[in-house]
Amino acid sequence: MTSENPLTKFDADLHSKSALLHELQVQQIEMKMQNQQLRESQQELEEARDRYADLYDLSPVGYLTLDEYGMIQDINLTGASLIGMERENIAGKNFINFLTSSSIPAFTAHLRKTFELSVNCFAEITLRQKGSNPRIINIESKVVNGAGKVCRSVLSDVTEQRNMGAALQIIRSAQDALLHAIPALVFYLDQNLKFLNVSQTFADFVARKPEGILHKDFFDLLPSPVAEELHNTCSAVLQTGMTLYGFESVIPDANGSDAVLSTVLAPFHDVHGRNLGLVGVSIDITAIRYVSDRNSQLLTQNRALTRKLFEIQEEERRHLSRELHDELGQWFTAIQAEAQIILNISKNFEKVQESARSISKSTGAVHKVLRGMQKKLRPGMLDELGLADSLRELQRQHCQNQPDIKCEMNLELSLDGLGEELNITIYRLVQEALNNVIRHAYAHKVLFNFKREVGKDGGSDTLILKIQDDGRGFDPSQVVEGVGLLGMRERVIAAGGDFFIETKLGAGTTLISVFPLNRKL
Repeated sequence: MTSENPLTKFDADLHSKSALLHELQVQQIEMKMQNQQLRESQQELEEARDRYADLYDLSPVGYLTLDEYGMIQDINLTGASLIGMERENIAGKNFINFLTSSSIPAFTAHLRKTFELSVNCFAEITLRQKGSNPRIINIESKVVNGAGKVCRSVLSDVTEQRNMGAALQIIRSAQDALLHAIPALVFYLDQNLKFLNVSQTFADFVARKPEGILHKDFFDLLPSPVAEELHNTCSAVLQTGMTLYGFESVIPDANGSDAVLSTVLAPFHDVHGRNLGLVGVSIDITAIRYVSDRNSQLLTQNRALTRKLFEIQEEERRHLSRELHDELGQWFTAIQAEAQIILNISKNFEKVQESARSISKSTGAVHKVLRGMQKKLRPGMLDELGLADSLRELQRQHCQNQPDIKCEMNLELSLDGLGEELNITIYRLVQEALNNVIRHAYAHKVLFNFKREVGKDGGSDTLILKIQDDGRGFDPSQVVEGVGLLGMRERVIAAGGDFFIETKLGAGTTLISVFPLNRKL
């Protein structure tokens, strides 16, 4: 029997110990890795717990845990803030202690229902607040399984929403009252031009009930041509966002009679300024339009009568001037001739000759006055020389009789071919203006300026007469004595023109007359 070699045994033991040492080293490394993983897991767990705590405490809603009797076991910071107390002073108290008396029955019923049904239950309660108004709270509760008879509740503050809802309800109530009472056709349209609301007057106009108009459009209520016009107009206002004033339309009412409506259309917006729809306010101006049209007709007739009056006046003046010239002129000539005969045959009778000379002199004076009256009644040069020379004669006579008032007249353009009516009108305007300057203006200078403008796009040519003086002027809001300016204005309008006055105290007066030349008056 051979004995075991000690050296071999030593090597075997050494190998076994090396293997054990290696295994221990591997286990040590694994333990270090497990410890590292454990520390990381613990850190993650602590971070998750912190996040949960932050989420729980800093949540925008209140969280609390209640038992079946309503005792508070736990509450987050937001919940404590809603109650208005420190969190450590709330735990262990009954939640009922923080409610208004009117909310206690609702909360009790909510709590009982939560534990009986084991489903999410909802209720609205009111929390008392020291020194301020109560808070309106929505409470949602659910039983927690496996945690005894407790439930988790979520508290949401809806005070602001309820207040806004109440304010909105007041606004809606006021709007409904206004829409019911206002004597105008008021309507609200959405972005698709469907009716959101209408006034009672609008509903009566289309013979519908207000609720029967909602969500309809113009085409459902009005004849197609009218509806299309209103639809297009409202679409344009909605697109541009600009308020439209005084839009007039003719719309048949419930009786089939045409009514003239004047409408204001305005968009309304959301908080970001986006157009949400339109509000329209229409007023029935049928009676006003009838009166206005009637007044226009009467005014037109009055202008025609005034024009005819001036024509008759000028014709009478022409006739009177002719009569003065033909009849009285001949008699005065005959008287002068007879006076001359008396002078010739009474050489030996001094007193007779003196009377004859007196008769001749008086006759000449009266004849001169007669010629002056003739010129005032009918400027003969208008027929003989035309308007421009007649105006120059007026200027000459004025400068001769009123040397202290300088008169300038710009007659560079041609005044030929204006027609008898316009010639007479302009002549009388200049004549009356000179009289006003002498009698009322206290002016040192008067300027007559004629200007002719060519019409655009085939429109009528225009003659503009501007009369300016440097006199004392007057307050245009005050009634002016006399009929001079009124007569000038009526003459211009009767001739189809426009008349304007620019003046103020101490700043002179400017009269502007505008006449269309190549249109039928």
